[in-house]
Amino acid sequence: MKDTSTLISGIYYKIKLLVERNAVLTKEIESLEHQNTKLKGELKVQHERLNKLKLENDAIKISKTISSDEDREKTRFVIEGLVQEIDKSLNLLNK
Repeated sequence: MKDTSTLISGIYYKIKLLVERNAVLTKEIESLEHQNTKLKGELKVQHERLNKLKLENDAIKISKTISSDEDREKTRFVIEGLVQEIDKSLNLLNK
């Protein structure tokens, strides 16, 4: 009888440890999910910023090419390339 009560006490103790461990891990999961959501938001902001900077860079390239007036063919080639990129982007957005 004493052995049985000792075994039961051991089982209760182990269950208590598992419940405590579960609570700690649950809090950690919640924290990591919150951090993940925050990082996804930051990543989205960075992607938007990158796209904006790419557009600004393209505008600067165009203005430099046009302002130099050294080669109209080069200017037309750059503009055609940009138009193609815009068309590709629009096609992707429409899908």
